[in-house]
Amino acid sequence: MKKFNKHLLLIPIFFTAQLFADPSYSTSTEQDRKNISITIYNGGMGLVRETRKISLKKGIRTLRFEDVASQIIPQTVRVKAENADLLRVFEQNYEFDLISHERLMDKYIGKEVTIYRDNNDKDQGTKATLVSNNGSPVYKIGNEISLGYFGRVTIPTIPDNLFSKPTLVWKLKNETEKEQELEVSYQTQGINWSADYILILNQSEKSCDLNSWVTLTNHSGTAYANATLQLVAGKIQLLSNENQYRPSPKVYRKNSGVETMSDVATPEFNQENLSEYYLYTLDQPTTIGYNQTKQVQLFQSEGLEIKKYFVFENLPMYEGNEKNFNNATVRYIFKNSKTNRLGRPLPAGTVRVFKADSKGRQQLLGEDTIDHTPENEDVKIKTGQAFDVVANGKRTSYEAFKFSEGYKASYAAQFRNRKKEDIEIRFYASFYGEWNITKSNHKFQKESSTKAFVDIPIKAGETVNLEYTVETKY
Repeated sequence: MKKFNKHLLLIPIFFTAQLFADPSYSTSTEQDRKNISITIYNGGMGLVRETRKISLKKGIRTLRFEDVASQIIPQTVRVKAENADLLRVFEQNYEFDLISHERLMDKYIGKEVTIYRDNNDKDQGTKATLVSNNGSPVYKIGNEISLGYFGRVTIPTIPDNLFSKPTLVWKLKNETEKEQELEVSYQTQGINWSADYILILNQSEKSCDLNSWVTLTNHSGTAYANATLQLVAGKIQLLSNENQYRPSPKVYRKNSGVETMSDVATPEFNQENLSEYYLYTLDQPTTIGYNQTKQVQLFQSEGLEIKKYFVFENLPMYEGNEKNFNNATVRYIFKNSKTNRLGRPLPAGTVRVFKADSKGRQQLLGEDTIDHTPENEDVKIKTGQAFDVVANGKRTSYEAFKFSEGYKASYAAQFRNRKKEDIEIRFYASFYGEWNITKSNHKFQKESSTKAFVDIPIKAGETVNLEYTVETKY
């Protein structure tokens, strides 16, 4: 019969007694949670609010409030008792000194540990004092200092100031032993949301459908089960956007991965104005797992009018431009208005443009980002460069003014449509100083103090020339 190893049994029991039977403090976990809500901002921050049911003994107590985000911003924590006269918090600590092999060894420097070298040594072990733990542990065994003395190290207990996960610790005065509610809110880093748009063009590319999805990413260090979800769209100034301490990412929850919405009813966001921002509230609770990306549909609109442009901007217009052609940039523009079947604040995000091929399969044409776009503004999306629409240009003459600072210059550009359908191109010309277009075979429109544009229709297979003269004064 094998010899009974008393250490393997006694040590875990000793740990349990020290960790969980200590009457000097109470512990609250997510099991006490009554409800939770989270508001997520574009700047990578979340505002968590939760209510828990707790029972405490009377007197001065220590409460360990567990299952909080590891990227919590401690100075933002707010605690409110159901009855402020019965419970008052007067000291708060955020404990992030987490249990690990290295931290346990560090805590036992100068203290006695037991080292088990092999199976023959499993009954007694070797008593040693840990002298140092810098890279490789150094022990004092008897009267000798031992280097490179390896084996399985055991310790009698886990120090009280080490925690298995990030924890808020409060010292409070409690006046009742009845169960009561505790409301807690805090800000945390590591959680963000963005809008993702799917724009599907029809065959003529004159109308489109627009689907918007909210993409949530949670690296805050905890999960939020059955939470009320709210999103704030807008550019909010955040001063507390850096945490004093960010523990290494650890998985404290099982709910990880990419979650689909097939197991719940179709959720919808309710929109409202919040000061200078917009607030979106999901109409049903949802679970946001730790280390999870989650998507929920924001809205869907069909039949939007859209216009396609082939844009030439910053076309080289100088002597010696030997490149035969420059490709046009493809740009789509639509109006964010109710008359165009939209008319709602569009949060900043990524737009992906698709069009069906001859077999009806949707193909990606390109993607771009948009900023926060209010109602009745234009949305401009750039998808890439056109293969069959090209141009080249050059300066044809230059004359400096004799009696003033400035010059007169003429330019010529050639645009070629190698497509099998008619198109319209938009050409931008850039200027400096005080400028005036004195001659042009196509009409320019002034867009700003440094830029003008001209729209030119070009038939399939056609080549169109643009010639213009500008006078510039400094």
